[in-house]
Amino acid sequence: MAKLDLQDATNDERRDSSYATNAPSYMRMPTMSQGSPRRRGKASLCLSLFLAMSLGASVARAAPVDEPLPSYLEALEKAGRLPVETATAERLREQVIEAEGLLARGDERAATAVLFGVVEAPRFAPLRATLTFANAEFLLGRALARGHAYQGATRYLQRVMARGVREPYFVPAYRTLVDMALQNGRFAETLAVLDAAAPGASLPTDSANERAYLAGRAHWGQWQTADAAFAMVGESSRLYPAALYFRALIAVERGDYAQAKNAFCKIADQKDQSKVTFNVDERFFRLKDMARVALGRIAHEQGKYDEAYYYYFSVPEESERLNAALFEASWSMSQQGQFAAARAFADQFDRLFPGSPLRPDVSLLRANLAVKTCNFDGARAEASALVARYQPVAALAAKVRQDESERERLLKRVLDGNDRHNQDIEGQLIEVLKLDDEFRELIGMLADLEGDLSEALTSVRTWRELGALTKKNNKQLPAPASVEAAAVLEDAKRLMDEAKRDRAFVKPLAQLILDATAAAYPTADAGPYEREAAQAKELAAQLADLRDDTLQTLRTMVVSALEEADDRLRGVLAKTKLVHIDAVVGKKKKLEIQIGALVEGRIPIELLQKMQAEGTIADDEIYWPFEGEQWADEYENYR
Repeated sequence: MAKLDLQDATNDERRDSSYATNAPSYMRMPTMSQGSPRRRGKASLCLSLFLAMSLGASVARAAPVDEPLPSYLEALEKAGRLPVETATAERLREQVIEAEGLLARGDERAATAVLFGVVEAPRFAPLRATLTFANAEFLLGRALARGHAYQGATRYLQRVMARGVREPYFVPAYRTLVDMALQNGRFAETLAVLDAAAPGASLPTDSANERAYLAGRAHWGQWQTADAAFAMVGESSRLYPAALYFRALIAVERGDYAQAKNAFCKIADQKDQSKVTFNVDERFFRLKDMARVALGRIAHEQGKYDEAYYYYFSVPEESERLNAALFEASWSMSQQGQFAAARAFADQFDRLFPGSPLRPDVSLLRANLAVKTCNFDGARAEASALVARYQPVAALAAKVRQDESERERLLKRVLDGNDRHNQDIEGQLIEVLKLDDEFRELIGMLADLEGDLSEALTSVRTWRELGALTKKNNKQLPAPASVEAAAVLEDAKRLMDEAKRDRAFVKPLAQLILDATAAAYPTADAGPYEREAAQAKELAAQLADLRDDTLQTLRTMVVSALEEADDRLRGVLAKTKLVHIDAVVGKKKKLEIQIGALVEGRIPIELLQKMQAEGTIADDEIYWPFEGEQWADEYENYR
């Protein structure tokens, strides 16, 4: 078994917000948890557009711009398109409570719309100094962060922290910014933002711990600096277990297994009910299971197989790490010579994870266990079944790896995900691919991008219509500038829905949609909102490029997983041939030993047991299970 893979640990830590995994690359397993696409709630027109523009700006990492929303809200109120309300403290509290309820239900989009109407509305400006208004700003930043509009979220959270470190929402805002960094991987950039907002010396204890952890993540790879930063995270911090875990990984990198084991044990042996040593939350239990697996791997590395068994066996059945624990425990027991226990772990793996990418490896392990227990016929049967199932899959993997058109077809099927469990040869190949949480998150991001692109294109038309209504001062929406272009736009959108996973059509169709939108709803017709319409058009172009980049990243990940599966299946099938050879040689050797014993006048134990059983059988009885041949006329009731 390989050593703990630090790169995989940092990748999973980013996906899990504040925790890491230690899975080596050859054992990387997909988890079942997958973030669903952002829920979209109902919001007023300009607020939805502003959110889409904020998202686009954050995705494109554009420079911050002055917010146009206050003037838009004021203009809409003057035009009578928004209800004019008196800004009172009571009304402010009602809006904040409504937004909190929407956030609690997971409807970030609707919550954001409500909060924009509070934070940026000129009528609430006299209440900016109140604690309730600070709460609204914080909730808006958190809602934008949940919607992955990181730049907009940073802007509002900075406004909250600018009120001072002693204000009640400073610490939650600081935490939210750290969480954002752990989600998007921008550790150094976020650290600079935090230091600009509040110097480290003036931070509250909780925020100082958060900063120390983020500094460790920013300096990952510089082991001494990172370890010193993680060491500054206090035990009362929610991030202390994660910091301890990373310090253990650094100890593994240095070859100091004793220190690593000590740190992992502090995590794994922590009592679930205790909140004294660690700040326990739901993520801690995931980390605890990862520490147990890490301890099992260290013990296996040192040849302490009983100890490895103990740690692997301590992983609970509901854990996401159970698949790795069962597979590795089976190997440890096999190495120790505990073949019955190894077989039991392999059987449990097959029962709980029938669709795991590690099924070929487990099947090979089972065949080897049969050889080691002298069940040579069973070993050959296991090996033959493995070859019958996975040799066609390996052949397809080798073909798809070399054929670009086949790769594109496989990618489309993987991205669609509708028939993943279809057990044809291609479906079995998809099942063997090691596609992790990062891949599933990108698929979710792709769905978000497609929704945001649709909103951006709609906003081009909406700004034009709003400008026309302002100029004409009537309620009649203008017709498209080009009816033909509008028809082409609708046709292109339908084609995109059908071919949105096909590399040959996605990019040209996206460009066609942008061109048709510009022709049907020219930004010059938006009047006073020409700048906004142009920005929406530019945002749509950026989102189209980002969607294409995301598809390319997904394509690269599928190709990488395909290459890994091809190499792995080749290795498994090659080792299966050795199982056949070992089984034949073993059976021949067993027969030679039995014959030699008979020549020397000794009866082999297997034959002796059978003879003892047959010696107790009367003439009218038969040995069960019967292994001979029985003629029809020997049946007593034969007709």
